[in-house]
Amino acid sequence: MILLAIDAGNTRIKWGLHDGVNWRAQGQLAHDDLTRLPAALADLPPPTRIVVSHVAAATAYADWVQALAAFQLPLQRVVACARQCGVENGYADPAQLGADRWAALVAAQQLAGGTQLVVNAGTALTVDALHAGRFLGGLIVPGYHLLGTALPPVTALPDTTAGQFRVWPDNTHDALETGRLRALAGAVTAQYQQLAQLADAQPGLVLSGGDAARLAPYLPQPLRQIDNLVLEGLRLIALDMTR
Repeated sequence: MILLAIDAGNTRIKWGLHDGVNWRAQGQLAHDDLTRLPAALADLPPPTRIVVSHVAAATAYADWVQALAAFQLPLQRVVACARQCGVENGYADPAQLGADRWAALVAAQQLAGGTQLVVNAGTALTVDALHAGRFLGGLIVPGYHLLGTALPPVTALPDTTAGQFRVWPDNTHDALETGRLRALAGAVTAQYQQLAQLADAQPGLVLSGGDAARLAPYLPQPLRQIDNLVLEGLRLIALDMTR
């Protein structure tokens, strides 16, 4: 099986082509650039299967389904379910959990198992708890860039592009930059401490997403930073769906 996995997020689309042993290629595109994907794969083995996680605007789905028509393959859209790949979904309505969060949990369970806090730092920051193969629940917080644009339109405060992190900020730019990093890290740290108390042990922390490297220094350590965690989860789900 040559698998094309697609993670259509709120801001961009990440994709990967897996040959059954290794990832042959991975990349990302803006939603408007999805028509370039067939050309990006032109020198690689053609996919025999396509799996998709789609959490972007519903109106975008039909457009990029049409863009993928060149592969002449049905698209298998992943949705969260009650149990899959050794993970039990603790959401009150399992199907309501975002497919990207579900795939990330599946990947984290396979890669590390045990008790893990699974953090994705993207357009939104998601902080999900995994304990003994069960997803306990999680947080959704506006991400780094959203926090940076929230205040200037409704206040006289500047944007934060010029700020730096400082323990005791002594100017407004640094106060804003430090504030949003502390806010994001604080959400993660609070959940980490709650999970440690529940498990009576130090949890693992798995971090992914476009702002992972920016946030990592301010999070509980040690942590494991994994690029494209959702794609790995989609691969595992695709294998499970063939059994």
